[in-house]
Amino acid sequence: MEIVLNNVTYSYKNKRYLDRINLKIEDNKITGITGDNKSILCLLIDSIKMANSGEILIGDIEVNKDNLKVVRNKVSMIKQEPSDQFFTSNVLDEITFLINRLGYQPKDINKKIDEAFIMVGLDTNIRNRDIDTLTIGEQKLLQIAISMLYNPDIIIFDEVFTRLDRTNRNRIIKLIKQLKNKYHKTVIISSNNIDLLYELTDNIVILSNTHILYQGKTTDIYQDSKIIEEGKIEIPSLVKFTYLARNKKIKLSYHTDILDLIKDVYKHV
Repeated sequence: MEIVLNNVTYSYKNKRYLDRINLKIEDNKITGITGDNKSILCLLIDSIKMANSGEILIGDIEVNKDNLKVVRNKVSMIKQEPSDQFFTSNVLDEITFLINRLGYQPKDINKKIDEAFIMVGLDTNIRNRDIDTLTIGEQKLLQIAISMLYNPDIIIFDEVFTRLDRTNRNRIIKLIKQLKNKYHKTVIISSNNIDLLYELTDNIVILSNTHILYQGKTTDIYQDSKIIEEGKIEIPSLVKFTYLARNKKIKLSYHTDILDLIKDVYKHV
């Protein structure tokens, strides 16, 4: 589902955070958002915060106070801290709380729970545990599983990789790719991990102060020699390495995967 922001401004307590933002987030793409006030922009899309002026469209639905229930069934945010997202202390209680809000019929409950757990790679027996006994990785997977009960069209990940070990980091990267490729979701990743965004996203939005500094295809932005030389933004490690090598007349191509870059290095060095 496409997201469109037209001339969106957000201020709070006389401080302006976003000023006349115009942005289109493409359907069935992974879009990265990085830089200043990135989380505020995501909260506006998720209707947790309301813009002071301008228009936000989720598909053909305008985000406003009259449409909150509709918007929140279409957009789900996976928060950075799992504890900020859970309402109860037990996994089954948390799921039951959500299912009651969604109005599923009793015969569908176990099926929906199992499908969500299997999708994210959690053991279905986890439903009987207290949330605080789960690892951070399990809690983040639980966040995603609970989100999938909505079957939202748009999923926002806010610094989802914080405090994850390599195994769970790779598991969630694989899951994010599946959300796009298999389940055809529109995915937003809010993060300041530039290397991760370069590897994972189709498009990138780079915020500076209250404005969008750059937006477009991720590889086009980060591989643009003019942008690299201007030095206004942090550049992914793979891009910096390749750019320096090219300046030394080593004919490397740009890559988003380090294994592909290593193969290219062996070919040309």
